[in-house]
Amino acid sequence: MYVHIGKDGVVATKTITIDVEAYDRLKAVQKEDESFSQVIKRVVRKPPDVRGFLKRIEKQPISEEAAAAIGSHVKRRRRASDRRR
Repeated sequence: MYVHIGKDGVVATKTITIDVEAYDRLKAVQKEDESFSQVIKRVVRKPPDVRGFLKRIEKQPISEEAAAAIGSHVKRRRRASDRRR
């Protein structure tokens, strides 16, 4: 890891190696004046914070009626998905 002082203050960087196809894909979606770091941050989503989500859900429980409606919806979607396979 390298640390340097840039126009945005102290910046830590890492050098990575990617193959030509990966480079071409990044280059193809790169906007004008956008760094590869910015491209990656825009295109690759952060993984969801499942623990944080569950903590928020615990603080705001839903009604049994809402839970039943969600369960019913999930079952319908699973059946539809199974039929497509």
